[in-house]
Amino acid sequence: LKPIEERSKTVWELTEEIRSDLSGFPEIVDFSMNTTANMGFGGNTIDVEIYGYNIAETNIVAEQLAEKIRKIQGAKDVIISRDKSKPELQIIFDQNKMMANGLNTATVSTVIRNRVDGMTATQLRQFGDEYDVVVRFKRDAVTSLTDIENIGITNPMGQVIRLGEISEIKESWSPPSIERKRRERIVSVSFTPYKRSMAKIQDDVEKAISELSVPSGVMVQISGAIQDQMEAFGDIAFLIVVSLILVYLVMASQFESLRMPFIIMFSIPFAFSGVAIALFLTNTTLSIISAIGVVMLIGIVVKNAIVLVDFINLMRDRGNELYRAIEMSGRSRLRPVLMTTMTTILGMLPLALSSGSGSELWSPMGISVIGGLIFSTLITLILVPVVYAIFAKRGERAKKLEVYSEMDLLMENMSDQK
Repeated sequence: LKPIEERSKTVWELTEEIRSDLSGFPEIVDFSMNTTANMGFGGNTIDVEIYGYNIAETNIVAEQLAEKIRKIQGAKDVIISRDKSKPELQIIFDQNKMMANGLNTATVSTVIRNRVDGMTATQLRQFGDEYDVVVRFKRDAVTSLTDIENIGITNPMGQVIRLGEISEIKESWSPPSIERKRRERIVSVSFTPYKRSMAKIQDDVEKAISELSVPSGVMVQISGAIQDQMEAFGDIAFLIVVSLILVYLVMASQFESLRMPFIIMFSIPFAFSGVAIALFLTNTTLSIISAIGVVMLIGIVVKNAIVLVDFINLMRDRGNELYRAIEMSGRSRLRPVLMTTMTTILGMLPLALSSGSGSELWSPMGISVIGGLIFSTLITLILVPVVYAIFAKRGERAKKLEVYSEMDLLMENMSDQK
């Protein structure tokens, strides 16, 4: 492929062209195309795992599910992990007949293997190399059920016993291999997501599963890239909660107040809204990398609110009235707030607008940070002072009520003394 900067087609268009070309070759029985659909985390396919001991039942469920998934928009290259069953001959020994003829299971099994697959009789040495000399029946001598039944086995008395006389041989079908997971038999239906988010595809797959008639003893669940993504987002959510707690504890210790951190952290939810708006406007899907940008925002967006609130507290300590202190803080801190915000945005702009190799992986982080910063800065300049005023007014009202209650108590004590 050409370098990504020189390409005029997306990875989805390339895979569709290759898929179309391969479909034109009758010699190709099956193929699959994998693309990086989840930003490099976990696998590239979505798997639906079907657990069950009965192979026939799980095969039927897998076939029905694969047929439904092929009709889902954005599901390509649907594959069933278990190969189709192949014919085989099962030999069931009659222990009583073998004992009557002086034979045992190990001896008979060895003879059958030697007759069908052959045995190494000796080695031929020639020009310093050794070659195994394998003795076996001709290929056309063991091609039918009758041929297998007529295999002769010599017992210790020198008698030749037909295999059919001491065993029952029947034809059956079985899978070439049986996959297990957590000690249970499993068959997977895998497919590659194409031009749709995993969340939407997951909804359609869950709907298809609910429409299946699943026998008792069979369990169906979604795994693969979706499970990896859900686990990753769960870890990110935990990191966000931990970050919020740590930010609150640090600010509470610095301001020596339990209310001030709430005022400052009021802008964080609006930063999340800015991230959602930025991803929507740029047609960027929510990924693990963009979620990491959200975690970064928690520590970035609070600094503007800290600058405002700290200056308001300073002005009030110098004797200024509440609204006057808020007005002075807005005028004085507007330039520093905008400067710090613009420097961060400009620093993230190359990351968000990059188009080189690997840009698909990291650009969502830049978009998340820029969108969250723009939105949270506007909220910080407008709503944080309003919230501060509301909390301050309630605090002043509570102090006045406390003073009045103390005065009433003092008056009652004075009247009692009279």
